[in-house]
Amino acid sequence: MKAYFYCRVAHDDSFSLERQAEELRRYAEQAGYTIVGAAAEHGSGMTLDRPALQEVMEAVLAGKVDVVLISSLDRIGRDWGMTKQYIALLTEHKVKLLCLRERVSIDSSSFSPFFT
Repeated sequence: MKAYFYCRVAHDDSFSLERQAEELRRYAEQAGYTIVGAAAEHGSGMTLDRPALQEVMEAVLAGKVDVVLISSLDRIGRDWGMTKQYIALLTEHKVKLLCLRERVSIDSSSFSPFFT
């Protein structure tokens, strides 16, 4: 399974970005995923118009991704409606979203817990 992960912090905190990336990389390796990309950025979660988030979506649209890994749902966005929009785009392209902190897997057919 081809995995792309996305990390975001609101403020310039490179340590937190590195910690998110390491957590996601470790999970992907343990799950046997092939990491095909990683995107990280500093920015507000109040908009979906963010370069790294767009980078992930471009890979999804190109068919290069089976699963997007994030540390928490709020890394996508702070507004639930906006976050649901992004999830809908992923699921429309048959891409699963795994959220480590909430321990949920979201795909076109389900919103279910997973165990590590």
